[in-house]
Amino acid sequence: MSNPLFANAPLALIIGCGGMGMGTARALGKRHPLLIVDIDAERLAAAAEALHLEGYTVSGRQCDVTDPAQVAGLGQSLGQGVRVLAHIAAVGGIVDWRVMMAVDLLGPHLVADVVEPYLVPGGVALFIGSLAGYLPPLDPRIDALLDAPLQPGFMDALEAVLGDDPKWIDTYAYAKLGMMRLAETRAMAWGAMNVRAISISPGMIDSPMARAQGATLPSHGNDDREVPRDEKKDEIPLRREGSLQEIVAVLDFLASDAASFINGIDLVVDGGHRAVWRARGVISR
Repeated sequence: MSNPLFANAPLALIIGCGGMGMGTARALGKRHPLLIVDIDAERLAAAAEALHLEGYTVSGRQCDVTDPAQVAGLGQSLGQGVRVLAHIAAVGGIVDWRVMMAVDLLGPHLVADVVEPYLVPGGVALFIGSLAGYLPPLDPRIDALLDAPLQPGFMDALEAVLGDDPKWIDTYAYAKLGMMRLAETRAMAWGAMNVRAISISPGMIDSPMARAQGATLPSHGNDDREVPRDEKKDEIPLRREGSLQEIVAVLDFLASDAASFINGIDLVVDGGHRAVWRARGVISR
């Protein structure tokens, strides 16, 4: 801890200390003490030290968000209350689809359940969705499954609907749709507590995760071809990718009192990309 004025104030809890997580921590840490959480102990220690040296009031806790026991243990660090939950952690590359679904959807549900008793009036939970979350077709069966990923047999039931070994990009899209739905359901459940829940769906963002996905992206057209990132970028009305700073600025606003009546929505931050997809009939959501 650095600032004694923050010592006992409700926390900003940041799940994931990659590029977006660190940017979010620096923004929210101006108003709240920070608790940053990550699975990677070495990265977590470096992040906490960097923030401490910059004058932030910060502590860290190692946690695998897919492990119910480890997530339950987070409660030991939340006694002073939580003013902001920013769930940033996700995987987006080519990994086993069950691993991706566990990190990107089961983990956020586990975290939301554990944090719920510690949320203070005026608090907010921010969940990172994605423009990809608008790609899945309307299907009440899948929506119902995504709303209850902690139920026994969830993965098998989802695989039965999606088909054996779904593509990573499809898994990512369904997981992010689940994040958007998580924000909606928690907004309704937490409203009486004067706690908001919002999802933020970035479009094409120049970030380490995005660059790790490679030089091409799915066309999302009538074929399965891959297109260069620069060609994909031309779909965006602003003709550019967004920056991490632009996403962090939105997160910072939504966590502030200036956004106190924004609740239960998904805010798309994509330079107009979703509008193009809707006009072309690519998406139905």
